[in-house]
Amino acid sequence: MWSDSHSHVLAVKMHPSVPSISTGQLQAISDYLAPLAITESDGTERETLLLRLTVRLAAALQGSEMFHGLRAPTSDLTFGVVGYEVEQAGTVAVELASSILASLLEGGQPPTFAEAAAVVLAARRRYGEGPSTTMIIDAARSKNIPVTPGPGGYTILGYGKHQKKISAAMSHNTSCIAVNIAGNKEHTKKFLESAALPVPKGVVVAEELDLEAAAERLGFPLVAKPFNGNQGRNVTCGIYSLDALRDAFRHAKELSRSVIVEKEISGSDYRILVIGGKFAAASLRSPAMVIGDGIRTVAELVEQENNNPMRGQGHENALTKIRLDQSSETLLASQGLNTGSIPVMGRQVCLKSTANLSTGGTAEDVTDLIHPLNIRAAEKAARVIGLDICGIDIVSGDIALPLRENGAAIIEVNAAPGLRMHKFPSKGASREVGAPIVELMFPQGDQGRIPIVAITGTNGKTTTTRLMAHVASSAGKTVGFSSTDGIYIGSEKIQSGDCSGPQSARTILHDTTVDFAVLECARGGIIRSGLGFDQCDIAIVTNVAADHLGLKDIHTVADLAVVKSVVPRSVHKDGWAILNASDDHAFAMREALRCRVALFCTDHENPRLQEHLNAGGTAVYMDAKQDIYVCHEGAALFMLNAAEAPITRRGLAGFMIENLLPVALAAHLSGFRQSTIADALKGFVPSAEHTPGRINEFEINGVNVIVDYAHNPHGLLALAGYLKNIPGFKTGIITGTGDRREEDIAAFGRIAASMYDRIIIRFDRDLRGRSQEQILDILASGIREKDPGRQFEVIPDTQTAIHHAVATAEKGSVVVICADNATYTVGLTKIVAAQFQSEAQ
Repeated sequence: MWSDSHSHVLAVKMHPSVPSISTGQLQAISDYLAPLAITESDGTERETLLLRLTVRLAAALQGSEMFHGLRAPTSDLTFGVVGYEVEQAGTVAVELASSILASLLEGGQPPTFAEAAAVVLAARRRYGEGPSTTMIIDAARSKNIPVTPGPGGYTILGYGKHQKKISAAMSHNTSCIAVNIAGNKEHTKKFLESAALPVPKGVVVAEELDLEAAAERLGFPLVAKPFNGNQGRNVTCGIYSLDALRDAFRHAKELSRSVIVEKEISGSDYRILVIGGKFAAASLRSPAMVIGDGIRTVAELVEQENNNPMRGQGHENALTKIRLDQSSETLLASQGLNTGSIPVMGRQVCLKSTANLSTGGTAEDVTDLIHPLNIRAAEKAARVIGLDICGIDIVSGDIALPLRENGAAIIEVNAAPGLRMHKFPSKGASREVGAPIVELMFPQGDQGRIPIVAITGTNGKTTTTRLMAHVASSAGKTVGFSSTDGIYIGSEKIQSGDCSGPQSARTILHDTTVDFAVLECARGGIIRSGLGFDQCDIAIVTNVAADHLGLKDIHTVADLAVVKSVVPRSVHKDGWAILNASDDHAFAMREALRCRVALFCTDHENPRLQEHLNAGGTAVYMDAKQDIYVCHEGAALFMLNAAEAPITRRGLAGFMIENLLPVALAAHLSGFRQSTIADALKGFVPSAEHTPGRINEFEINGVNVIVDYAHNPHGLLALAGYLKNIPGFKTGIITGTGDRREEDIAAFGRIAASMYDRIIIRFDRDLRGRSQEQILDILASGIREKDPGRQFEVIPDTQTAIHHAVATAEKGSVVVICADNATYTVGLTKIVAAQFQSEAQ
């Protein structure tokens, strides 16, 4: 769902069969919610009480005070809305909240709040981003860079050709070779040694028999770690004996075939973060530990520490919960303790030999303490390895002193370093390290965006979309556009079908070649999943008329206008909404917009248009001579004569002129030259392949056959306006769309009776919920309302109906086929044409 102020919200609708609530039921609900400070007071009406409680409970289950409330788009329709950070977790929260309240109403035993919250948390952990990714996403959004989830768990920042991908703290620019080097500790050490950077002495050991020689060569104390490990896993420090070295070797071998044995460097563990070759932050890391209180055992002290709200599973929180394992027991034994021991008051008990946050360690910010020479060494190490985002681990007695003055060394260089220690230190200042990563990818105010023109309305959307895409392509852009007949990248159709929803928009915006997007936005996709983009530059609203009413809680044209208005409301404040001045509902949308408003109209004397122009507004219109002008910034610019554009059928198709006008203006506002726009519109030649279902004409057996997408009363009236200019006897092949309201199907029949000399009724393959008999009865009622004595033929099969109409039509007459599935019907028409051609031979 889309919202002006909250882009991540779910909508909840109350089922009409929900019964009234008894006093006892209300008490059961109140008892359950009371500990959460959720009450049924605050003036909520009883009929919306369950809806409000559902979204409030769903918000609470997500672990924080999410946005929630009621929204009434029309006087007789109310939705509950609740925000989310992770969509899957939000969905689970809504489902659980609904089932809990339903169980309470039925006198059942729902799960406790804690149990339900744990289920939501599990969904959040499974589907949510880690802390490093979240920091980068937050920094990107603060710069108004669009963020979308990509395939395979990657995150995409930006759109089209300007997009960049991230995976945690690994960026679009991270070198694969550098990652490989950093992942091989021995290679890393050799690169650092070659640059005269301090590293600990060590050897790679593959066989346990070689450990004694390694120990003699290096001398105790030693460290053993997997050859290609990370996050401190299976690393053992403080090895003082050969037996301990053997145990550490076996532990490390669990993760790699070879083990690095190094001389242990005395000092503290520091993490230096370098981004884009520049020092960003530094942390002093401490291994997981607990402090004795003389009462609790080590295991109980760990449990107490893990209840710290700052700790969570894995990377979900600022700190990670401590897990006692074999390495912990070994380390405890070296301190004369075990998990059942009770340490005396104040005794520090070390639980891990490494200071990684992923094993329960803590971090203190020391960014302001690091010596300038150490900064220089860290930056050099990042350059030597070749990483754009780099975490450098240093062991030093004091990071405020140069490394070489206190026997310090660089022990590791990490690709995709964790960022949470810098953002959420246990002590010291928080560092916004996501921002420099974003700046590295999008420097100097770059927002990673491409121009987006979004088009909505009841009729004319697809033609307008194709026209706009053609003009942008003629201007040298690599255009991606989506419509009801497919997705196109450049001149290639990459997907067929109705692609006017948000997923199709995302497909285009994720394409790395696209630098201009034209997106058709239909009612269904908006209601189901909102928009596939966060904002657009230009929105066009062609018109709003009766269609799809009675579906998805849209019962009136005013309801439909609310849905369509989502598109112009998504235009950023400096962008443009281009509205139809002659359409009441489209024109009324201007009142709710934050962006600039422009108008289009085929009637240059339209009072709304004239008032807008007199106030210095931007508009496009056609005068009495069919000349088209764009008025912008006080100047009127001639574009072309409408009759020069083939799409207008020599200026006879008024509804096609209405499709052309906003395109001319949108192209001008996009910065395209007048000559480019005019030439492109003159060069756009409609055809069954190029514009399927948009007055596609065929000559079959001497008969002019027209296939058109007119499938609702508004569209049929527009087609009637064009056919008035076409001489000859006219046969109309019509049908009713089963999921439309009865009055809309009847109106279709009524209009058909007023414009055709002969009517043939056919039926679609998909009747959409009505039988052939029902559709026929409703169409017939409309036809006879207009002309009580009117006769019509019924030929259920479309191809048979077309063949019969052509075979029985006089030469030079017109046969018009109205089709909801234009591409399919065009195909049938071509088959009929081939049949007549074959018969003629």
